[in-house]
Amino acid sequence: MEKAKHSVEFEAEIGSDGNVHFSRAVGGELSLRPGDRVTVRIVGGVLSKGLAARNVSDEEIERIGTIQFEDREHVVRFLSSEGVLSRNQGFRRRAKGYVR
Repeated sequence: MEKAKHSVEFEAEIGSDGNVHFSRAVGGELSLRPGDRVTVRIVGGVLSKGLAARNVSDEEIERIGTIQFEDREHVVRFLSSEGVLSRNQGFRRRAKGYVR
C-alpha cells in the first residue's frame, strides 16, 4: 500500500491581479478535502534545469542560505558554478603548474 504524500512541489504563475495560479490541481494528490487547511511557501523564481538535473532542491538552497547567511541568489549562483573551472583548459594548465 502506498503512503499518502505530505507535500508536492510545482511551479505557479502570478497573474496580473497578483493572485497565484496553480499549474495543476493538488488536492487529490495530497488526499485533501475542500476546507482543509494547508501551509504554502512561495519562493521567488524557479530552479534552473541544470540544478534540477543535479537533484538540487529548493529546501537545500534554503538550508545552505540559512547556514551561510547568504541570499538565495548567491547560493544558486555558487551551486550553478560547480565544475566551471575544471572545464577551462587554460585554468587547468596554470593550476597544474602550482601543484607540486
